[in-house]
Amino acid sequence: MKTFITFLTATLIMCSFSMPSFAAGSVDDNLTKQISGILTECQKIKPGMTRADLLKVFTTEGGLSTATHRTFGYRGCFYIKVDVDFTLSDPKQNVLEERPTDIIKTISKPYLDWYIAD
Repeated sequence: MKTFITFLTATLIMCSFSMPSFAAGSVDDNLTKQISGILTECQKIKPGMTRADLLKVFTTEGGLSTATHRTFGYRGCFYIKVDVDFTLSDPKQNVLEERPTDIIKTISKPYLDWYIAD
């Protein structure tokens, strides 16, 4: 038991050194608030919603895509992106034909990347 407590104490001490420490005033509170708002808005888009719902928050991006998979950029900043997989709304639908009624199957977490235009 004493060995376990020693191990636990050592682990907690090591973890406290690995946590990020911010010098006073080094965090931009306004930027942090803006990003928090953007992440909250992005997280409102969920599997089961439609492509039309997604397009209220995101816009299409260039590059290779099909009706079943595409990368989208956040309308407020095209560097913020998500990758989305769709279920086509009509089984006879062409794989290149995107429809507002297509259903979101999966959506990635938002990430940063350069904007791609065709």
